[in-house]
Amino acid sequence: MRFVFISVPKNAANRQLRLMNNPGIYLVFVFLVGFFVTPLSGQSTAELESRLRKATTKSDKMSLYLDLATKYASANPPNPAKAADYAYNASTLATELGNKKVEAEAMYLSAQATFNRRNYAEAAKRFEAAWQSGRNYGLNTVVLGSLEKLQELAKRQNNLPDALRWSTETVNYLKRQGGGAATNSKAEGRMLQLQTENQQLRNKLQELTGESQQFASKFTETEAQLQAVKEQTTEELNKKEEALTQISQEKAELDSTARYTASLVESLSKEQLAAKVVQEEQEKELQKNKTALAEAELSSQQAEALRNILALVVGFSLIISLLFYLRFRAKKRTANELLRSKTIIEAEQERSNRLLLNILPAAIAEELKVKNKVAAQKYDQATVMFIDFAGFTNLSEILSPEQLVEELDFCFSNFDRIIGQYRVEKIKTIGDAYLCASGLSEHNDDPANIIRAALEIQDFLLDIKAKRLNQGLPFFEARIGIHTGPVVAGVVGQTKFAYDIWGDTVNIAARMEQSSEIGRVNVSDDTYERVRYQFEWEYRGKVAAKNKGMLDMHYAVGIKQY
Repeated sequence: MRFVFISVPKNAANRQLRLMNNPGIYLVFVFLVGFFVTPLSGQSTAELESRLRKATTKSDKMSLYLDLATKYASANPPNPAKAADYAYNASTLATELGNKKVEAEAMYLSAQATFNRRNYAEAAKRFEAAWQSGRNYGLNTVVLGSLEKLQELAKRQNNLPDALRWSTETVNYLKRQGGGAATNSKAEGRMLQLQTENQQLRNKLQELTGESQQFASKFTETEAQLQAVKEQTTEELNKKEEALTQISQEKAELDSTARYTASLVESLSKEQLAAKVVQEEQEKELQKNKTALAEAELSSQQAEALRNILALVVGFSLIISLLFYLRFRAKKRTANELLRSKTIIEAEQERSNRLLLNILPAAIAEELKVKNKVAAQKYDQATVMFIDFAGFTNLSEILSPEQLVEELDFCFSNFDRIIGQYRVEKIKTIGDAYLCASGLSEHNDDPANIIRAALEIQDFLLDIKAKRLNQGLPFFEARIGIHTGPVVAGVVGQTKFAYDIWGDTVNIAARMEQSSEIGRVNVSDDTYERVRYQFEWEYRGKVAAKNKGMLDMHYAVGIKQY
């Protein structure tokens, strides 16, 4: 069984116009398909699907796919889902086999079934594929049906540029097909239809794009030209019709005269009769030539008027297309500029956030951005660590200022890296002293983390010391002191923010550092009691601290190994 399509001859311009202007083309198409297909096969869909499973060649499968698509499309009730799938498979196999005719017709059937399923996006793709294949093979019904559906889908989506595109493509296709001239009434009707459609498009485009008065005046001028051509053509047609009427009357009078003359023939002599006949024939021939000349002139004028109208329509369409293109370019340019501006703003904002996080803890920075101020907070169990370089004054005399700053930056940057691994907050640097703390948020309140960071910092300084000794260069050594207790934290300053902590805990941590030996981590008894089982310790006993009296102190030797 084969799916039968009705093709329109290339020279049938009038029929193509009727197809294009008829919204019910698909109903006629389905009726013709049902009329021709029904007697071709009495097999059920189950029998055809069984044959499809047993088919071995692509040609047989293509034919069975088409048969099944036709069956499901014309079933009662129809099954558009299976019809669309089977027709699509048939088109795919036809492409592989190089059968362009079946490829186009099957794709058109698949597109129509997809349209009936209300899957308009996929239907548009398949109608466009059917249009591409059909125009290459000269299948006018497939081409015109696809173009009509594509224009309808564009209007459903309120996509006027695509609707105009497919409408223009339809007109161009019909012009390429050629054909005889239309009658006077048909030409005038087509002209009115084109004028109405263009007026509707112009109104919609003006509502959507809000174009300037300059373009509106051009459209009005074009419309006036169309109206003038219409009126001129109508006037000329009326004149020619009057001429034809007059010619017909004259012909009727000649016929009457001929009948009268015939009544007198019997009374004339043979010589007179022959002369009269010759004269009448000459007059008839002359009148016939005049009539033919008038009709030829009228046809020429009608064709010229139609060409003028089509030229104006094409020009109007080109202007609309140009306006859409310029509008699209402007929107695209604006969108690109907005995207670039947004990217720059986001990059600057990210840079500002990074700078702010280098000065303030994340939670404090977020509160400052939201409220433009930060309330002071008290933390009952904060652990404070002081780091101070020993012999810094002597080193500053040996090193140049640039070398001294470079060495300090190298050490402090590595301190930042180490405490960052243990989620310890850097507070500030004071000359060659480095202050940091933990327990300033619920995410890190374990004193063991800051002691691990302190031990790693001393290991880092010992490693640098060994390398500097081998090179004969000066090096830094540090004392570290740690204490746990309550502190108050907050941001001070209006134009230059500074995050700091206050309290006796800070002072005791400073005394721990001052009482420490070089290269050691000196820990207060309060901190020791909280982490005593996690590290190896060296108890120092009670050691005098400035302004604090005798305090129990412990050296953290290393992490306890279990």
